[in-house]
Amino acid sequence: MVRDGLKLNEVLKYQGKIVDVYNVEFETQTGMFEAEILKHDGGVCIAATHDDKAFYCVDQYRYGVEHIMREFPAGKIDQEELPIDAALRELREEIGFIAKTLVPLGYIHPSPAYLDEVLYLYYATDLDYVGQDLDENEVLNVYTRDIKDIIDDIEANQITDAKTISLAYKVNHYLSQK
Repeated sequence: MVRDGLKLNEVLKYQGKIVDVYNVEFETQTGMFEAEILKHDGGVCIAATHDDKAFYCVDQYRYGVEHIMREFPAGKIDQEELPIDAALRELREEIGFIAKTLVPLGYIHPSPAYLDEVLYLYYATDLDYVGQDLDENEVLNVYTRDIKDIIDDIEANQITDAKTISLAYKVNHYLSQK
């Protein structure tokens, strides 16, 4: 039977703008283990729609993989910010809408072996356009896609972003229950 590890020690090795790197020592059922853990404030991903069919997507260059990714609007949670407030902020910044209805659809841990990040997933509707407010150096192509087409793109490996994949399936399930 698997048991939780016991954290014995944690030492900050690097403090960055987005992640901090810690060396963490654990006592496990098989002995001592040292891990490098990245700590992150978390993020949000939002599936926004006017009609439950066409959802807003963005194409954005992602430096980690060095190419353009097709995603739902998303972003990081600022320090001291609640996930729902981050979702509303990112929706406005990236696609220029505010949502009167924001439904939490759960959360995911994108890489729990070495990263403590939690990504909160939301369904947004009752949208009003107020204009984009992009971050400095952020360039996005904003468009809408039918949820069926988004899932087809996932199955064809044209969408490989984990948060978008998770949210697309959660949205599809949510809509099937409405």
